Amino acid sequence: MVGQLMNAQDVHFGQFHNAPLVINPANAGDGDGDQRAAMIHREQWRSLGAPFRTDAFSYDLPLLTGRLGKGRHLGAGMNLFSDRAGAARFGDTQANLSVSYAMRSGEASSLAFGIQGGYGQRSASFDGLRWDSQYNGAGYDPDLPTNEAVPNASSRFVDFGAGVLSKGELKSGMRWKGGVSTFHLNEPTVSLFSSAEDRLLRRYVAHGELWIEGKRWVWLPKFFVARQGASQEINLGGLLHRRVGVDSRYTNDKNSSAFYLGAFYRIGDAIIPTIQFEWQRKLVGAISYDVNISRLRAQTMYRGGLEVSLQWIGVFRDKRVRLPGSSRTN
Repeated sequence: MVGQLMNAQDVHFGQFHNAPLVINPANAGDGDGDQRAAMIHREQWRSLGAPFRTDAFSYDLPLLTGRLGKGRHLGAGMNLFSDRAGAARFGDTQANLSVSYAMRSGEASSLAFGIQGGYGQRSASFDGLRWDSQYNGAGYDPDLPTNEAVPNASSRFVDFGAGVLSKGELKSGMRWKGGVSTFHLNEPTVSLFSSAEDRLLRRYVAHGELWIEGKRWVWLPKFFVARQGASQEINLGGLLHRRVGVDSRYTNDKNSSAFYLGAFYRIGDAIIPTIQFEWQRKLVGAISYDVNISRLRAQTMYRGGLEVSLQWIGVFRDKRVRLPGSSRTN
């Protein structure tokens, strides 16, 4: 993240809506199916040299649906991420487990509370760096000694987070979802050189979205706000969504596909055009690109970061309904 307000220490994605457990542990178990797996990859600043790479994977599912009372269930999930920057591959690798509890808060609304705990490692590798002593007057010579006694370093830490998620539907048919979360509640020490001053500051997140149906298209405005120390990220935008194919009117067999097109604006940093396709309510793929408009645009030629994501939504059993007098399932 670039600019006066764009120096956050944590991972971030332009497709924040496709990284559910990265933005809120209360999202665990909130998928449309019986289980959900999501992968997302981001590569940024290749135009400036060694790129920054971020990869994340998550899996979550609802538990005890219908056994805890009407509208109540547990959710469980796990997510992994790796964030590496530059030639020194400085960054974090972390694994987290999330648990949520959801309940009805109204006739057409629900409220979920989530907690997260994880184990992480911050590391850097200095073997591939270039030092002043390796320039021989004519150019860089990797055979020259570095004259530096800087070992590769790493630190390990335990991390905790929590969040709240609310969603519902109005009488007009408009649906809404929003949440707040806090990460690094314990502000773990992450210094590579045994300094207690280098801590992972708390990160506060707010996010939300609407589902507004039109005659042909559905409008999905979304927002994401994060603050960590003096750093801040604000991402605003939305997607237009249209179904391809027809779902059954008489059964719960829903297998139409959908196309999404939209853009987001990360204030002070980038414009992010996004294309997404959903295949038969099972597989969702998306691609986006950060068009850099920060003060680095002269050096980057407006090139920022490519991001791709893939989600799989699965069911444990066939829920289609067999029509009376029919030999096939619809």
